[in-house]
Order: sequence, then structure tokens, then C-alpha cells
Amino acid sequence: MAADRAQAGADDQVSRRSVVQSVTRAFDVLNLLRDSTSPMSVQEIARSTGLDRTVVHRLLRSLLQQAMVVEERGLFRVGPASVLLANRYHDDLLVRRLALPYMVELQAGDIADKPWTATLSIAVGNVSAVIERIWTPRTPLDLVLAVGDTFPIHSTATGRSMLAYYDPDKLIEVVGADRARELAVVLESVRSAGGVGLSKGEAVPGVEAIAAVILSRRQTPVAAISVSGVDLGDQMNQTSPLASTLRRAAGAIGQMVP
Repeated sequence: MAADRAQAGADDQVSRRSVVQSVTRAFDVLNLLRDSTSPMSVQEIARSTGLDRTVVHRLLRSLLQQAMVVEERGLFRVGPASVLLANRYHDDLLVRRLALPYMVELQAGDIADKPWTATLSIAVGNVSAVIERIWTPRTPLDLVLAVGDTFPIHSTATGRSMLAYYDPDKLIEVVGADRARELAVVLESVRSAGGVGLSKGEAVPGVEAIAAVILSRRQTPVAAISVSGVDLGDQMNQTSPLASTLRRAAGAIGQMVP
């Protein structure tokens, strides 16, 4: 045991030496601004990150030069250059390109006359992030999720469908040991249903969703395709026709992902 702890400590020291501290701190600031609902002052950023105000000020000056943040009357928010990085990643996503035809087919068929939205989401740490969406003419615009919208991964149908295929250690790393135990029954039901997850207002109050995990040929969860709306009625069932459609689409997409 002592040898294991010593080795773990040595590995941690090597890992820390390989990290550039200023880059890590810059991303701490960017992540904070990304999650903030309003621009923040230097003092607020310093307090939230635990960094010295002088350090925060220097980081912000550097980020301003690269347009990664913008300043308005002494308050800072994420800048336009972040869009270029996000768009490059978004455009390069193989699973998005593969899923689009199935989403269009879903829009024209199963949900054509419904006020529902079809989305494609990926896991980014502990959130489920929307990377594509298609809606019908009857869908209220305030219910159309935007590309880039994120939700706690444990609360969404898409997130649950992906979490069900995480190995136990990764699941705990992402959601914590307590929540992993709370989700055990839910995730088992997802696996029993062939990767179909449900959410009933946990992510967005009043909005229901049903999703199917997209597993790569290596059986790794890479994304999830879903349908959401204010009332999915009898489709909110892991054996419903819509669930079967999503499961088939997810399976076909996954067979094309290495």
C-alpha cells in the first residue's frame, strides 16, 4: 500500500510538471466566464477562481489580445475568437456529419407534424452539449435548443444514455460516487432498453425527452440522438415506436464511427 501511494504521488508530480500553469489558469478564467450568465469584474473572477487579482488582470490582458474575451466598462465576458475554435471542432465532428441525414429523415417522418425538436449531443466532462438540432414548423421557438447549449449530464436523456455505457471508474469521476449510486437503477434500465434514456423535466422544466446512445464500433459512447418537447405522450416509453426509431438510427450511425 505504501509503495502504491508513493507511486501515485510520483505520477501526480510528473503530471503537474507537464502542465503549463498559466495556460491552466487562463482556461479556468475562460470556463468561469463561459458558465456565467453576466459579465464579470476582475475582482469577481479572482474571488471565484481563487487567483490573485494581479494574476487575473494579466491573464485577461493576454486573452483580450487574442479576442478570447471582451471588456465592457470593466466587465469581461467570452470573446468572439472562442466561436472560431468551437466552429472548427463542430465542423470536424464525424458523428455530426453522419447523423444529419438521419435527423432530417426523423424530421420528415416521425416528428413531421409534432411540435418537437431532434437534437444530437455529446458529452463534455459533466455536461451534455447540443451540437446539432432540427425542429418542425410547429415547434415553439423558445423550445428550440441552441447549438452549444449544455445541461448537467446526469439530468438529460442524452446524458443518461451515454453514462449508461461509461465504465464504473469514469462514471464516478464524472458525476461523483453518490450520484453514481443514485443513477444505478436508471442506467441499468437504459442498458436493458438498448441504450434508450428518458428525462421528464429534469434538465428543462416541463420538457420531456427520449434519446438513444450512439456507440462506436468499439462500443464507446460518442454521442446521443434525441427528440424533446413539452408533451411526448405515449412516446415517452423505452419500447415506443419513437424509441425504436431512435435506437435504429443510433445503431446505424454508430456502425460508421471507428
